[in-house]
Amino acid sequence: MTTTRRILTLAGLVLAVIVGTTIPASATFADSTSAPTMTIATGTVAAPTGLWLNDYCVTTTTTVRRTVYTDPVTGVQTQTAYSSSSSTATSTTNVQSSVSTPVAGPGANETTTTTVSKNTNLHVTFGWTASPSPRVTGYLISAFLGIDGSTAPLLTTTATSVSQVNDADMLYYQPRLKVTTLTAYGWTADSGLTALLSC
Repeated sequence: MTTTRRILTLAGLVLAVIVGTTIPASATFADSTSAPTMTIATGTVAAPTGLWLNDYCVTTTTTVRRTVYTDPVTGVQTQTAYSSSSSTATSTTNVQSSVSTPVAGPGANETTTTTVSKNTNLHVTFGWTASPSPRVTGYLISAFLGIDGSTAPLLTTTATSVSQVNDADMLYYQPRLKVTTLTAYGWTADSGLTALLSC
């Protein structure tokens, strides 16, 4: 065997060793392998259900009587009598008014002014059934304003009902309420809307 043939034979043996150590014995060109698959868990957060609403208006009427004596010489005024009383009644409308009526007397140089003020407050209690989703951290109550279609967040709570009293002037904005489930993992879910708040 010539030197050249010996070198070629040795190179072939080395190549065979290298290939043999890098290709598994069981592998053939016809073999196929599949990549491992990964499943991503998905889920949803349950919105609060069973919404209920109790809303009504209460009008407070305050009557103030104030008597003032005016010195005919100096013009200095001195209050000589004062009284105030108030009453409340449920109302089917938003009543907001203030009317003052002065009358002479009861004594000389005295004027008694009676001021009758009416203010209506909206009382709202809003409740729902808790979300059954895991790791719920609380609920966000918001008002959908029909006047412009915007949504205003009001408060958060861990309870399943809230009560508030606001000036009935807010009814101008045509509010409806909704509640959103809040979770520790950042997912949320909105309920539907309540009926329009009213007196």
